[in-house]
Amino acid sequence: MNYSLEQRKILEDHTNFKQVIAAAGSGKTSTMIALLEKVINENSEKQNEILVITFSRKAVGEIKERLEKKVGSQEIRIQTFHAYCLYILQKYNTEFIRSGIKIIEPKEKERIFKDYFKRERFKIGGIPYEFLLSSTGNFLEKHFPEIAIEVNSIYTKYKKDNGKLDFDDLVQIYLQALRDKQEWAMEARREVKRIIVDEFQDTDITQLEWLRLLSPEKLCVVGDDWQAIYGFRGASTEPFLKFKDFFSPCSIHFLTTNYRSLPAVIQTSAIPIAKNKKNIKKQVQAFRKGNANVFKIRLDEEQTLESLCKYIKNKIEGNTDLTVLCRSNLRIQYLIKLGVPEANIMTIHASKGLEFNTVFVDLHSGWNVKMDESADIIEEERRILYVALSRAKDNLYIFGNRKPKKVLIEDSFFAYFRFAVREISLSSQPHS
Repeated sequence: MNYSLEQRKILEDHTNFKQVIAAAGSGKTSTMIALLEKVINENSEKQNEILVITFSRKAVGEIKERLEKKVGSQEIRIQTFHAYCLYILQKYNTEFIRSGIKIIEPKEKERIFKDYFKRERFKIGGIPYEFLLSSTGNFLEKHFPEIAIEVNSIYTKYKKDNGKLDFDDLVQIYLQALRDKQEWAMEARREVKRIIVDEFQDTDITQLEWLRLLSPEKLCVVGDDWQAIYGFRGASTEPFLKFKDFFSPCSIHFLTTNYRSLPAVIQTSAIPIAKNKKNIKKQVQAFRKGNANVFKIRLDEEQTLESLCKYIKNKIEGNTDLTVLCRSNLRIQYLIKLGVPEANIMTIHASKGLEFNTVFVDLHSGWNVKMDESADIIEEERRILYVALSRAKDNLYIFGNRKPKKVLIEDSFFAYFRFAVREISLSSQPHS
């Protein structure tokens, strides 16, 4: 494979601590695979002393599959934070070696509270269950304190009665043992010499402390602070923005070539990010050439949401690689009722890591964030918008209110594109 100059600099860098700041669509996973392939081919490190950490099972599967295609069978451990902690506790912690660990899976946790959250749906809105149930981010405590007290009581009792732990408990147990320098934790720590962390912008303060206490000889973190959208579960941009303060000396590299999107999509996606104060500046360049279709659609009495949904449905007939991205599940259900096919609509969070030929971004309603929220929350909402916009490869449509009766955060975001994006009328467009 031919690597770019930016990628080659990363592969040739022998600094023990490295940070790779990777723009959307810039081939970060390919770069990680290339780095692992290089280490394996050099045969200077034991493969079972290398750990790759990521934040989803899907990413674990993708990295494993792509690495295997490159080098065949290998012994590198590739896991999520939680799965790795489970492995360590079962292997080294004498309590769990004897008794085993019963884990509450996310679906089980969701099932425990599903009926309760449905009962409180008018207070909660369309916020996904995983947001509500994330103990790390204390989302419920911050926004729905009365509900949080009851939920935590129910959940604590359920875990005790059933002798179970959840994934956050696993990290906390291992972290506390590292803090206390317990013998089993010190032995486990010696197992790893090199760590690569994917999507490092999604790290929370607990996971950062865990990494620092593990103190690997070599650490490479890869991510994009522009795509840090998991503040609801406690993730913080601080570990990424201040990486060199936590791991020093370190080298910093950029991947700034976007291989996914046409130039106009990249330029439009950067508009909300430019308004944030807390971000790492980078100039993203398009690899692909050509003219993208980037439009805004202003809805009012003539161009209604119903007519837009009909327009989208007709467009799907000629382009199945099309998706509508919304801020909440409640909003999705509403648009499905208006005719958008269920297979072609998802939340922005669910779309992270994906790409589509054509994307419609919903700035008409459903963001559920107040205009007077803290600067950090508003900045994260802009990053969420960036993730939505940057999923598009060739065609991007942004729709919102023409004249909102009361300006909401989605209306203020829609105004960002007042002059930068061309407006189209639904009635004048062909449906293919």
